[in-house]
Amino acid sequence: MYGNKAAMSSLFAALLLGACGGGSGTDTKVTENKPPEVNQPSGFVGALVQDSGKTERYIKNGIYAASLSESDYTAGGDVASPSIGSSPYSTTNTVESGVDEADRIKYDGETFYLANYPIWSSANQSPADIRVIQRNQDDTLTSLPNIPLAQESDDIIGIYLHQKRLVAISSTMPVYPIDFISIAPWEPVEQKFSVQFFNVSDPHNALAENLLTFDGSLLSTRRIDNQLYVASSYVPYIDGLQPYAATDEEKLANYQNVIGVSSDDVMPRVDINGQSMAMNLMAECYVPEAATEDDGFAQILTVTRINIDDPTDQQSICMSVQAYMLYMSEQSMYLASSIEGQQTAFHKISLENMSYQASGAVDGVLSWRSDPLFKVDESDGYLRVVTTDNSVSPAVHQLTVLAQSGNELTTIASLPNENQPQAIGKPGEDIYAVRFIDEQAYIVTFERIDPLYIIDLSDNSAPFIAGSLEIPGFSSYLHPLKNGLLLGVGQQVQLDDLPSNGDATLVENSAQVMLSPPPVEPNGMKVSLFDIRDAANLIELTSIIAADAFTPVEFNYKALSVLEADGFYRFAFPVEKLKSSTDVSSNDNVVDVPQNSLMLFAVETKDVSPELEWLGNVKADNDSAEYIFSGEDRSVIQGEYVYYFRGNQVWQALWANPSAVSGPF
Repeated sequence: MYGNKAAMSSLFAALLLGACGGGSGTDTKVTENKPPEVNQPSGFVGALVQDSGKTERYIKNGIYAASLSESDYTAGGDVASPSIGSSPYSTTNTVESGVDEADRIKYDGETFYLANYPIWSSANQSPADIRVIQRNQDDTLTSLPNIPLAQESDDIIGIYLHQKRLVAISSTMPVYPIDFISIAPWEPVEQKFSVQFFNVSDPHNALAENLLTFDGSLLSTRRIDNQLYVASSYVPYIDGLQPYAATDEEKLANYQNVIGVSSDDVMPRVDINGQSMAMNLMAECYVPEAATEDDGFAQILTVTRINIDDPTDQQSICMSVQAYMLYMSEQSMYLASSIEGQQTAFHKISLENMSYQASGAVDGVLSWRSDPLFKVDESDGYLRVVTTDNSVSPAVHQLTVLAQSGNELTTIASLPNENQPQAIGKPGEDIYAVRFIDEQAYIVTFERIDPLYIIDLSDNSAPFIAGSLEIPGFSSYLHPLKNGLLLGVGQQVQLDDLPSNGDATLVENSAQVMLSPPPVEPNGMKVSLFDIRDAANLIELTSIIAADAFTPVEFNYKALSVLEADGFYRFAFPVEKLKSSTDVSSNDNVVDVPQNSLMLFAVETKDVSPELEWLGNVKADNDSAEYIFSGEDRSVIQGEYVYYFRGNQVWQALWANPSAVSGPF
């Protein structure tokens, strides 16, 4: 539970830290009226520790260091085994099986809950709220009263639905990646986010039950059963600090101001239905064991577990670390930090009792060409990570396996290595997609042609490349299917753009000079079906191309809807056409699509020769005069119906006849 449960009469008073006073007795650095020398924030390799004196000094040093110059806190940002199971309707596509993620649409088989975008135009002023749509017995749709947020100025970041309770995550501030410090210690900006709980036992009359307001920025959330996990970042505001202090007098005044503030007043708080309490005591926070008395970091990272059935039942863990990614399995949470842009450190938290476990580091960074979430996986206690080492040219991609030993995550294997020297990708290729599936890892690299690699992890201490396949184009997202099949979603390239026999060369002064191959241009969304049963003989069974189009699935896996029953799959995802279609030089099946629509595919994985079947498109004619980005389009498949959510509206169609569309509702 919380380390400090003293209630405050006003949440605003908690932010006026400078007025609270209360020295801590940690000032051992100031001599001869000169300001102390404090290191700028940096990442640390090694374990974290709880040490009240060290923690207070480290955090306050960080606050002081941030006041000296416009520090660049660049630590480096948000899977593993897939969700495969039978359900009467499609649910949010997630990174990890059993770990739910917030999204803008949730459904319980009878009622849709849609996070509405706010509209602030001269013709329409509507705050963000939650739209409620009931699916009737005759398959018609009925709009029920919308669910308002506690604060009309909030935007909805995402929602959860667990049994008869709905959770809305909202904020009046933008959501930042974990490494971003959005408030300097001298800026009196009240940065908060809210978690609101509703009882939707009667969807016609949703009841607001609990409102939690957190200090700081929301980083990420997850849900396992009735437990909600919230990761947040906070930088204290201290009144009276001189920003960008340059003179010794200004620096000394800032330092004395910082150390004079009570440690309790530096910590973030949570307001529960008007009652404010500290999320943790400073002495409970973890800091790098390797940090010296001259080091510091102002950011306080808190992970809170909340019981959805009783939101007053909470538990938090606090650490002052740089982190840019959160990965979570059903057993553990890992926070990733960048070390000077050369290594990636991981801090492990056990979900069983919300306790810090261990830390470790691997060479390279997770990179942002492809979703970093899919580059981390926990399986049977092993942490498997795919990183890119950009300190060498060309960059080197590698897979590392770590295991916990005491409070350390130690490397037990890496690839490539002396016994397995084959590179992951060709020189100059970036990683475009990664997917861990049971005892294999699938990696797509691309520069001019797409190699799909399969890495065998049946022995985590001895991984090896078991096979590869080269095809034109690339996959940005990989989705596992039963019966040894794999779905890839990405882009196709023109076959005549590819060189006929390797890199081009230029003969000059009787010397051969290698030229970089000219870039290839993607020219259409591509969906591929791969046979991965024989790692030494990977096969692209079939593919479908939508010329001059893209799908948000390429960069947001939640846009994909999947419904599976006994090996038969139905897929739906939004697609946006960019311009008039052009000819695609390919033997693949090329289909034409409307400007904005929902594409429907199916595959029977038990067939002797499985193939992707394109069913058609659900077309959405949105009544908005403004452009609506397709990245937040969603869909739900249920029985013989499919529902397409675009903007704040929904369309309904029969799976077997997607051109006959009802709506918008």
